[in-house]
Order: sequence, then C-alpha cells, then structure tokens
Amino acid sequence: MWKGQYSEKLVNDKISKLSDEYVIFNDLLFESNGRSTQIDHVVVSPYGVFVIETKGYKGWIFGGENSEYWTQTIYKSKHQFYNPIKQNEGHVRFLHHLLRCSMNIPFIPIVVFNNAADLKVHIENHIVVNRCDLTWAISQYKTPVLDKATIDWIIKTIQQNHTIANKENLKRHKYNAKTQQYKSRNLISQSICPRCGGQLILRQGKFGSFYGCSNFPKCKFILNS
Repeated sequence: MWKGQYSEKLVNDKISKLSDEYVIFNDLLFESNGRSTQIDHVVVSPYGVFVIETKGYKGWIFGGENSEYWTQTIYKSKHQFYNPIKQNEGHVRFLHHLLRCSMNIPFIPIVVFNNAADLKVHIENHIVVNRCDLTWAISQYKTPVLDKATIDWIIKTIQQNHTIANKENLKRHKYNAKTQQYKSRNLISQSICPRCGGQLILRQGKFGSFYGCSNFPKCKFILNS
C-alpha cells in the first residue's frame, strides 16, 4: 500500500507541472448503491478528461489489452495482477455515468507504471507508459474539445460527488472490491464468464492458450490458461 501511495505521489508531482489549463484531482473515491470506485488521478482540460491509473510495479511487465490479468516478473519471481487497462475502463464507465449529459465528453484513459518497469505489453488501442513519458502522452492531445462552461460543470460535479478518502471509507471500499473479486473468481472456477455469464472455452492464440467467453465478440473476456 505504501509503495502504491508513493507512486501516486510521484505521478501527482509530475502532472502538477502542467499548465493552469489542466485541473487535477488526486485519489478520488466515489460510493453508490453498495459499490465504490477509487480513481488515482483525473485531469480535466480543454483537450479532454484524462483518467490515470498508477501502478508502482518494477521489473518486466507482461500483458495484453484483453487479458484478464497481467504478470510482473522480478528477481525470478512472478506475480499476477488485474489488467490495469480493464481497471481503468471501469473508472471511465463510472465517470460516464456520473457526468451524464447530452454531449459526448472525451475521456482519455492512461495507465502509468514506475520508471523502473520494463513494459513488454501488447497494446494497440490504449495508452500505457512509464511515468517519465506521462506529460508527453498528455501533451499529444492539442485540439480543444471542451469549452469553459463544460469544464466548470465537470469540475463542480466531481467536487460535489466524491467521498473523502479517510480510513473508514477506504476500508469500506476495500471490502466492496474484495467482495466483487470473490464473486468473479467463484464464477471463473465454474467456467462461467464473470462479465456476461457465458461459458469459458479453451482457445489457442498467437501468444498461447487462453480461456475466452463463448459470447465473443460481444463479450471479450479473456483469462490466460
């Protein structure tokens, strides 16, 4: 936990150097209907709303866009963790729901790893970078797409709806997250897709065997075998 908080601080230090047209939120916690969402960083700008997920892992990082889990390899040991792209997609879906309005707000999800991470991931449609490249990734968006009134409304909505990330609220958030993980793993153990309820089928891909949902391409759930 301490490493994660330190990594988030380093990312905050990085994005805090952006110009005044970028409004930064750190460590946002939202609660609704017994479920909670914690977002590391949200940056609101005329160029879109950047949703940033921070990971403090070092070593080699392996994974694909649609894989359910990624793998960290360091000092000859391996550790699996939930695909941060999918994790961040959940954050974006929540913000879509929170900021419901007639216009289409452009969200730009970004996953940021420690500078000591060697990213060996297969990515085509998402942004996954080391911390040193974060401001460069943000600066690639140069066309204004949001006017001042919309930006002010987004900022006000976030301020009014987020929950203070104190010890009690974070404890409840962790409980909610673990409950969802338990339900998901229980379904997977029964060869049931945790997203849509379809059957998990063993398939062969160019990177080896994996379990995919029988409802593909409507459901793109993937689990490494």
